[in-house]
This record gives sequence, structure tokens and C-alpha cells, in this order.
Amino acid sequence: MGKAAAVYVRDSDLPLWERAERYARERRMPMSGLVMAALEAYLAEHDPQPPRKRR
Repeated sequence: MGKAAAVYVRDSDLPLWERAERYARERRMPMSGLVMAALEAYLAEHDPQPPRKRR
């Protein structure tokens, strides 16, 4: 089972969030999957260190 987390979106960012929701829905993927893919891509470009092992 995964860890639950909340994402708070500023009013000014709602159009981007809604666009992401539409994208995920059209591809039948959960928003959590889209968020994780986006984080993975962002970190691969901006912080290319390998992930640390969890204890």
C-alpha cells in the first residue's frame, strides 16, 4: 500500500491542474501516476542523482 499525500494547487495554477486531469483521464491513468511520471522526468533533468535507498 502506498503513502497518501495531498497536493494543494494555487488558484492561479488551476488551469494547469485541470489540463493535467484531462490528459490523465483521456489516457485512463490515475493522477498519481501522472504526477509521479512528471516528478521523475523533472528530477532526471534537474537532479540526475540516483535515488537513495529507503530504510
